[in-house]
Amino acid sequence: MNERVMQFRIGMFVIVAGLVLTMLIVWFGESPQLFRDHGYVVVHYAEAPGVAEGIPVRKSGIRVGVVTAIVFDDRPNKPDGVLVTLSLEKKYKIKSGSVPHLSRSLIGDVTIDLLPGTGPGLLAMAKTPLGAPVIEGAIAPDPSKALAAATKAFEKAGSTLQAIDLAANGIAKMTKSAEQIGDFIDIWTQTGRRVASAADGIDRFILANEKEFQPAVANLREVSQKVNETLDPTTQAALKAGIDRFSSSFARFDSGMASASPLFKDLGAPANTMPTTEFGVTLRRLNLIASDLSLLTRALNDGRGRLNPDGSIQKLLLESELHDNMNKMSITANEIFGALRPIVASFRVFAEKVARDPSSMTRGALQRQ
Repeated sequence: MNERVMQFRIGMFVIVAGLVLTMLIVWFGESPQLFRDHGYVVVHYAEAPGVAEGIPVRKSGIRVGVVTAIVFDDRPNKPDGVLVTLSLEKKYKIKSGSVPHLSRSLIGDVTIDLLPGTGPGLLAMAKTPLGAPVIEGAIAPDPSKALAAATKAFEKAGSTLQAIDLAANGIAKMTKSAEQIGDFIDIWTQTGRRVASAADGIDRFILANEKEFQPAVANLREVSQKVNETLDPTTQAALKAGIDRFSSSFARFDSGMASASPLFKDLGAPANTMPTTEFGVTLRRLNLIASDLSLLTRALNDGRGRLNPDGSIQKLLLESELHDNMNKMSITANEIFGALRPIVASFRVFAEKVARDPSSMTRGALQRQ
């Protein structure tokens, strides 16, 4: 075979392989999004913990876009925050008034969900990020903060249970004391007799000092008059203002307890009831996480308090055969790469020849052999 024909065939093989590689990259990579019709919208958040470029945007669990840019909000006369640019596919119809809801899980995963809007028409979007309209987003409460609040609530519930236990113990002691009620009645009867005798002594004392009681009553009236003079209108107004403040404080406390009633309802609801508050949703997620962890530990346990050696993860950790296979695979890969070095060297020589004389690829290709 002629050397020029060989060079031509190798060149065509390289060109075809490059085209196939380019097609695979375009098809399986992120490049297909370049050929889709996108709209851009900018969302303002007070803070955006964990948000990065490439985070998917979902609506009702379906991916409808992606985060393309994150910058600080430097607009004049606007509150500080973060501007997050979203690239949304126009094939999905998003109603006006939809709110991008930013939430973060306990393990740090960040998601942006488009809550359904109720406005007329579709959400306004721009063809480029520069002219995209700015809308306000919502941020879900931090699960770590909710967990800390739940810990404090559980601590208070523990102290309440202790108080109930003490009250129950007190009732038990009172029940035991009821056995001594007869002695108590006898003592009370004796006390009544002593009070009667004391009343007789008081009567004799009043009769003996009847003349001295009248000046004492007059002095008591004089003291009462002085007290009335002390409570002037200014003092009465101050006392009334204090009572009004106490009443308003109690009213605010009552309204606060009324606002917290949905939370108490979620805490007392059955396990299969959907929560209506953020705190209730957090507790439900914690319950699901605990259930998943229980299933995982049950799968890893052999039922006798030891590790189950029949699972895939357990075999990977316990059996040396898998590690030996991995070592053999790495050795085989090294041998394959060593065998490919001469081919790579030949391609390098071919590329240098083509670079020095591009016409050498087609020279003699059409000549008859």
